[in-house]
Amino acid sequence: MKYFKLIRSGVEVGPLLEEVRSQPDAWLVDTGRQEKIRVQRETNTIFLRGAVPRRDLNLNENQESRPTPASKSFPKALAFMAQFAEEMGCQLSRATIVRLKPKSQVFRHIDEGSYYFLRDRFHLVLKSSAGSVLMSGGEQVRMQEGELWWFDNKQYHEAYNESDEWRIHYIFDLLSNEYSDLAVNPVVVPGGKPKERPAPSSARELVAAAIRERAILNGDKQRLISEKGSRNNWMIDTRRLFMQPAALDAAAELFWQEYSGRMPFQVGGMEIAGIPLLSAILMKSHGRGTPVNGFIVRNERKTYGTGSSIEGTLTAEPIVMVDDILNSGRSMDKARVVLEQENRTIASAFVLIDYLSPAGKTWRERHGITVNAPFTLGELGLSIERPQPKPMAAFQNKWRFASPDPNFFHRVPKSFPATDGKRVYFGGDCGIFWCLDARDGTPVWSFKVESPGHKNLWSSPAIHCGRVYFGSYDGNVYCLDAETGAEQWRFIGADWVGSSPTLAPELGLLFIGLEFAVEGKRGSIAALRMDDGEKVWERITKRYTHASPAYWPERQLVACGSNDNEMFLFDAPTGKMRWRFETSSANGAKGSIRHAPAFDTKRAHLVTGCANGRIYIIDVQTGLEVWSVQTANTIYTVPLVLEDKAYIGSTDKYLYVLDLERRAVKTKIFAGSKVFGPPRLLAGRIYFGACNGVVFEIDPATDEVTGTHQLPDAVTNALTYNSEAKEFYALTYMNELFAFSRAPAA
Repeated sequence: MKYFKLIRSGVEVGPLLEEVRSQPDAWLVDTGRQEKIRVQRETNTIFLRGAVPRRDLNLNENQESRPTPASKSFPKALAFMAQFAEEMGCQLSRATIVRLKPKSQVFRHIDEGSYYFLRDRFHLVLKSSAGSVLMSGGEQVRMQEGELWWFDNKQYHEAYNESDEWRIHYIFDLLSNEYSDLAVNPVVVPGGKPKERPAPSSARELVAAAIRERAILNGDKQRLISEKGSRNNWMIDTRRLFMQPAALDAAAELFWQEYSGRMPFQVGGMEIAGIPLLSAILMKSHGRGTPVNGFIVRNERKTYGTGSSIEGTLTAEPIVMVDDILNSGRSMDKARVVLEQENRTIASAFVLIDYLSPAGKTWRERHGITVNAPFTLGELGLSIERPQPKPMAAFQNKWRFASPDPNFFHRVPKSFPATDGKRVYFGGDCGIFWCLDARDGTPVWSFKVESPGHKNLWSSPAIHCGRVYFGSYDGNVYCLDAETGAEQWRFIGADWVGSSPTLAPELGLLFIGLEFAVEGKRGSIAALRMDDGEKVWERITKRYTHASPAYWPERQLVACGSNDNEMFLFDAPTGKMRWRFETSSANGAKGSIRHAPAFDTKRAHLVTGCANGRIYIIDVQTGLEVWSVQTANTIYTVPLVLEDKAYIGSTDKYLYVLDLERRAVKTKIFAGSKVFGPPRLLAGRIYFGACNGVVFEIDPATDEVTGTHQLPDAVTNALTYNSEAKEFYALTYMNELFAFSRAPAA
């Protein structure tokens, strides 16, 4: 379905419903919604978070919200919504508890305005004996008690209660943290009314006036936070401009003044700010009698439906990309690489405001793209005081290979690619393990596994002496001939294997995590013989063991975490447990360990990330915590230990650099998106990928970013390097493998 998505079922709503039932008078504290909004006349509402009062703003343009006095009486409701918002990487906006009368309805309507345009609407069903019927965009669902749903309230929608009892829902809005800078209202105009100004005499003057009056926000008068969390002195928010019909129409007119003589062409817009401008340009093209084709490039591929990166249809005409601003060129570069997937290029770009930043100039020069803009920062009385950026390394794609039928719903680490110099190996969501020719990416051989309804191949291959080892969600661990793909052996003792093998050739052993469909024995860590796959030892865990082991050859120790919220250390030859470490955090929260740890052999410590967002440094001898660092979100990646530093990514969008000697965070590198891709030392530099599709190069001596390479989809896997071909391999979560090379810094 396009307009509905079931997020969660089986939510324990009993305590939440009891909190509502215990306070029947709360329904009649504020009756404004049913009295003033005709389509809601059959409802009662308890407001937990509402719009901050602003006389000069329409309610649907008011971005800021705050708790209501009634919210103090509903701590369980707010706790549920706040926790869910955190899990989704969002901020909680307006929040209500709404009941609908028996045998009644919420009448057909659409939620319009910039407030709704930026947010997602969620329903949790607390009480609905017959199921809650909701229709949106022509689609219909029947929501059941304990189900949490997303739906598109920006389509025409209506709701029905067919039962003889009140229907009760939590209804709340979430704003993605990526757009948190938008949750700020303009400065209050004294008296609540805008100052009178002379009417602009041209489209350009109208847009210029609108930018100055509506879009430029001053940090002296309100809190403005950058994407890195620092305070901004000013920012330009063109969304406020584009929600004003006259200004949006004038902005589209400026486009046509520039491009009317350049037809034929088609127009593409970048999500999210470019969409209103693109729509206005297309509407104006129809009114001019010169209709053009349009399309949208998404920031991130859809995780449902068609899984598209491009909305709309590309035609053969030259492409003009439009966006609100051009600063570093990062978002426009994302559009460029997505279009390259379709063998298309950007002919030119139109932006409303060109920052003329050094990075932006470098981008257009590197790719030979002309940028047209009616305004620059200087014309608006603004400037960016940034030093000239250091020369950055450039990268060039050599070839790519796409494994079919990827699972785009799971944007997590999957099968890291591996190479022996001549070939590249990895597993795909489609159940095919691939061996590609390193020269051009053509398949040499493939091996098919079958795991209907599961995730197939997320295990990363390990190569040794002409053999390749990996696990599969069909429950098997495989050993294949690396040159021919012929099966050498398989271990069939699990129900699922998402863990990756770690090899100890001097012991002739392979270590791997296993998963089972048996209550009380959900997982294990096992040692298999490398020559025939026979099990040497196995240690059971109560919950799944998806994590991969780490091995310390000199001490013959193997460490592995599990969903038991524990880290285990074993003697590698015998499997004898040395110790078990239980995770915890400052607030007492435990967390599973979902990927491999790393040994700090210099200090005899173990470094691991945890689902509770904490990085633990554990003493190998005692199994006790030496020190730890709390990040702002889940960690689902493998640390890299180099001398006195450790590098580990977090889904809070930072790569953390730890000083292992001083036991402190040395620095944090902002990636702009969640980091699942493990950092690796390749060809003397550190490389890791992020969910915005950017591969980062880090100088290990300075911990500074020395290069980036944009790919079309999230890079959630570790990169690898072919020293013979001098090429890097990056596998996106869409199972598309890119081979690229590095050019010297420009």
